[in-house]
Amino acid sequence: MVRRFVIVPAGGIGSRMGLPYPKQLLPFRSGTLLEHTCALFGDLPVYVPVPEGFRDLFEEKLAGRAAILLGGATRFDSVRRAFQAIDRDHGLDDADLVLIHDAARPFLDPQSLEAAWRQTAECGALIYACAAVDTMKRVDGDGRIRETLDRRFVHHAQTPQIFRAGILRTAYRHFDRHPDSPPTDEARLVEMANIPVKVFPSSHANRKITNPEDLTLIEQASQKDARPAPSPDRGPQMPFRIGHGYDVHRFDPDRPLYLGGILIPGGPGLLGHSDADVAIHALIDAMLGAAGRGDIGHWFPDDDPGFANIRSTLLLEKVWADLRGAGYAVANVDITIQAQVPKLAPYIAEMRACLAGILGVEPERVNIKATTTEGLGFVGTKQGMAADAVALLVRVPKETDSP
Repeated sequence: MVRRFVIVPAGGIGSRMGLPYPKQLLPFRSGTLLEHTCALFGDLPVYVPVPEGFRDLFEEKLAGRAAILLGGATRFDSVRRAFQAIDRDHGLDDADLVLIHDAARPFLDPQSLEAAWRQTAECGALIYACAAVDTMKRVDGDGRIRETLDRRFVHHAQTPQIFRAGILRTAYRHFDRHPDSPPTDEARLVEMANIPVKVFPSSHANRKITNPEDLTLIEQASQKDARPAPSPDRGPQMPFRIGHGYDVHRFDPDRPLYLGGILIPGGPGLLGHSDADVAIHALIDAMLGAAGRGDIGHWFPDDDPGFANIRSTLLLEKVWADLRGAGYAVANVDITIQAQVPKLAPYIAEMRACLAGILGVEPERVNIKATTTEGLGFVGTKQGMAADAVALLVRVPKETDSP
């Protein structure tokens, strides 16, 4: 049986925050950032490397919830010490999984974790990351732009980062044989050993509390928790909400074809203000319809230059972050793509995995079908593509909800 372990590095003192104590101990909801982050992982064994001089305070806050140990001079050192402690206490097998998550990254969606654990068991190394939204530039030491990067292939690395224990062992041994500057995250450590790392689609909402301006995020979370309960005259709240979405785009042979969140080689692409991912657009409308929150055109107007050529995965991330914040969870979604060309069967599984990753659910909850129209109509004459989607959302009761 594959075992799961968690490391929450808390060895930094948060000097950028200008605080007299580590930022991990900032008040958050009913406790601290660190307490909330550790609670995300339920009953799994959690190891927390902490800064020198604060061990007693951290032990008081966590009260036996996690194993506390002294951290190192860098994040790399702290995580390695925690990994060694887990191995010493539990005798790690190579197939066991170790997750590393920043203590000051409290907005992780816990619903996404099971899918991430399962994917790591298959691929061996995985990190949460979100696609770049802004145009990315590479600059030199003098601040001059040297290159504009293709943002389709640029992601912001986040945590959690999950690895098979055997892969981390191999990576640490490689680092010892070829010492270099300490890597800034474990993904880089594994990359240095020439081991591939997979990206698990994440959201920009999963951000880290780093600078003083980020304190507003904590305040907003507290205000959200303090919202008054719904008025009784609104009547009972239905737990299940169903929505339907439909979208259509004509072909544009000069554009790449994005469908279900992935690039389909060979095209032809679809014409649209964004990347024209007809499957995701239908899904967004279905989810918005289920929650009674309008449609994709209202959220992302096609005359707004800010959405020009944007990846639809980013639009879905934004919509899902809002719906999740409103208390919704995905029961299942079902998408039907109507396309005469190209053949989509080889890409269905990858599409399902991509969308499931964004929504934080198992791929079994995301069904995608592809069909032709037997040569009939707009689709059949190869002028374009269409998609239908149905989404079933469940409203998760909160403490502030009426009984």
